[in-house]
Amino acid sequence: MKVVLVDDERIALDHMRTLIPWEEIGYEIAAAATNGRSALRLCEEHRPQIMIVDIRMPVMDGLELIHAVAERDWGVKFIVMSAYEDFNYARQAIALGCVSSYLVKHEVDRDKLVRELAKAKLAWQLDERQRKFARSEQLKEAFLRGAHREPVGRPPLCVLLAQADAPFEPIPTGSALRDPERTNGWMEAFEQMEEPADWKRIGQFSHGAGRLVALFEQRVRGDALRRDTFRSFASSLQRTLQGRPNHTVSFYYAFESDDAANLPEAMRKLEYAARHAVFAGRGALVCANDLPLPDGTSAAGGNARNRWLDESAFCLKRDDHGGFVTAVAKWFDGLAQPVWDLTGLYEAVGALTALYRERLAAAGLPEADPLDPRTADSPYDAGDIRDRLIRAFGELRERGTAAFNRLSPKLLQALRYLHAHYQNDVGIEEVAEAAGISVRYMHELFKRELGRTFLDYLTEYRVNQAKLILMREDAKMADVSARVGYRSPQHFSQVFKRLTGVLPHQFRAAERAR
Repeated sequence: MKVVLVDDERIALDHMRTLIPWEEIGYEIAAAATNGRSALRLCEEHRPQIMIVDIRMPVMDGLELIHAVAERDWGVKFIVMSAYEDFNYARQAIALGCVSSYLVKHEVDRDKLVRELAKAKLAWQLDERQRKFARSEQLKEAFLRGAHREPVGRPPLCVLLAQADAPFEPIPTGSALRDPERTNGWMEAFEQMEEPADWKRIGQFSHGAGRLVALFEQRVRGDALRRDTFRSFASSLQRTLQGRPNHTVSFYYAFESDDAANLPEAMRKLEYAARHAVFAGRGALVCANDLPLPDGTSAAGGNARNRWLDESAFCLKRDDHGGFVTAVAKWFDGLAQPVWDLTGLYEAVGALTALYRERLAAAGLPEADPLDPRTADSPYDAGDIRDRLIRAFGELRERGTAAFNRLSPKLLQALRYLHAHYQNDVGIEEVAEAAGISVRYMHELFKRELGRTFLDYLTEYRVNQAKLILMREDAKMADVSARVGYRSPQHFSQVFKRLTGVLPHQFRAAERAR
């Protein structure tokens, strides 16, 4: 913590320097001055946290100095000293609000000075905490609502979004489940980082669980945009934030060269890029200005997706695993170029998962999720997802292919419809109509080919879908029940316990504790 000494008597300054072991107890004498005017200049240069000031000095006295520093809002705490008791001066000094102590010189010994320094340090720390919060709130207002009374920075600017990496969620929820504790220490790391020569940190703020936003200003505005130096600095900072193994963080950043009023738009661009984290990959360090993000009109159409699904299903039907692998690989390649097609990725995962479950059902095997985090490490990027799906189908193939062809086309058609509409109030009549058969025949197909009733199969499927939501999200029970086709949360809980032996919240707690 920096301290500046101010006294018009040099002997008093020398005495103060030797009175206590400054560095041993955490203080640094940054400078000393013999009048208020020089002290003001030194204060601007060194930005100390504490100033020990004599009241009566030539040129600019102690009170004038305190006034001048307070007007500049530098956050300095003052310990005021005088050669004799002067209660009028003491009253004026303390009334300024930034004075922590008023001391009489001849009464100050080593212990008293240490106590008063500790008091000033604590007062500065409390004020600094409030100032940081106020700066963060001001910056947040500027970013999220474009509301700022004074400029938060002058272009060129760079906005950085740090986001703790989270596993891919096959069910899109709008926000990944990130552990807030993952970002413990991030604010402090930003405060303590060594800034690069070309960029100055304006401030930062937390932006939800596992996310932090920071704003930087290029120091020399007339120069060309220093993209390379910022990336190098960001890479070093990213390594500092990584923390424990398998706890990675991605950095998304964007430059604003024209107007600070465009910061809300820059923020939206970064959030949009971060939502596509599954394409950027784990531990990404990317400039959002350069990413192949869709503009709403460039994503691949449904016909392309149907083509790859049909080809994948055809290869499986022929037991052509090599052809299946090629089809899935091409499907995923098309999702990453020419633009990142996040909607298409969710549709591909959903379609391949449904196809996987159809083949499980055809083999008489219990339902499973090919991306179940309990069976392997959770995937973080599109390449991991592709490989996990291909591996799941390959392992299923090794368990035997004969049974995969035993389900009748009508039952497969019914299962596809049921898997797509289970979250609605769907009944056997609706499913039978979709398959083009009678209700009676539908009952027979379920009993003969799956060994269970339509209602039993639907209930098991809904409960399994609920398990996936409970494992991956913090959704409320009313939301979970509605999303798997139950209007009443109470009825959903009863059904869930009947099939699993535990209530939904107990299942979630047990899974989180694994």
